[in-house]
Amino acid sequence: MNLTDLIHIIPPDRDEEPEDIFASAPGLIFTDDTRNQHGDPGSIIVYKSKRFGDIELRLWTPSARMSANCSATIYGTLESKRPSSSAVLRPRKRIGVSKGRGCWSWAQPEQKRQAHPEQIRTSWRCTADDTKVFITDYPAPAVLANIRCNSQGAVPPTLAHRYSVEGHEWGDLTTAFARSHAHSFTRIIAADCFWMSGQHESLVQSMLHFLTVGTDGKVFVVSGFHTGRAKLASFFEAAVGEGLEIEEIYEEDVYGSGRIWESERNGGIEDVMERKRWLVIAQLKRRHVDCTVEAHAKAAH
Repeated sequence: MNLTDLIHIIPPDRDEEPEDIFASAPGLIFTDDTRNQHGDPGSIIVYKSKRFGDIELRLWTPSARMSANCSATIYGTLESKRPSSSAVLRPRKRIGVSKGRGCWSWAQPEQKRQAHPEQIRTSWRCTADDTKVFITDYPAPAVLANIRCNSQGAVPPTLAHRYSVEGHEWGDLTTAFARSHAHSFTRIIAADCFWMSGQHESLVQSMLHFLTVGTDGKVFVVSGFHTGRAKLASFFEAAVGEGLEIEEIYEEDVYGSGRIWESERNGGIEDVMERKRWLVIAQLKRRHVDCTVEAHAKAAH
């Protein structure tokens, strides 16, 4: 099944305009074309999950100024200080593509699956009372209010204490939230937030700031190629340059087929229609230096 078949957009209750008809026409004429569906102001996006039923997401409308400045989204799960009772997100299934494809799932005490964090209820069946999920986005009231609305509609009230919505601007590590949660996250999910090349270093700085200093910290990256492959390649270069290490990276299309990641395809000339079918999925970790070797090197000088 095509991934986009699981997404349904309910338009706002108004008369259809000519632009609406033309916008939907390519998908009806070119049935093999993958459509990027973002929805319009007032629309409701419905994700049809086989396991959890229909999940409704409502949209917000950014201002022109916010469109230029908005630093998209980072998500994380806060690890308990008692590992014996905390949930751990880890690859569950390996399929051979490059190093292999990993399905990210909650494991211990019960396997869980973390989907898109705005579809919160897909991850809330964990029994570890002190495991908590934080959802962060640009610190604008309209943005955070919309995320809270979507979360409240997806998460059972009995689990409301298990998540929090917080504002965070990439690279700004001076806020109360940033200071109180430094190196507190064992898992960070960064979804489709790599379209501003000038913000890549700030994004990585935030990742490193929030990610635990232990060896079990992971950053999961998922993104489409909406703004081109070069911008995604630039992010991974920045991540490695700032102190992250790529454990695994691959590409997957809307039908679930995988292939090896390439920073450039077809000599930099990639068919846009083909590119829309693919996602890049990666798992990053903090690059650790052997302290003993480093100490000996300093002593030698």
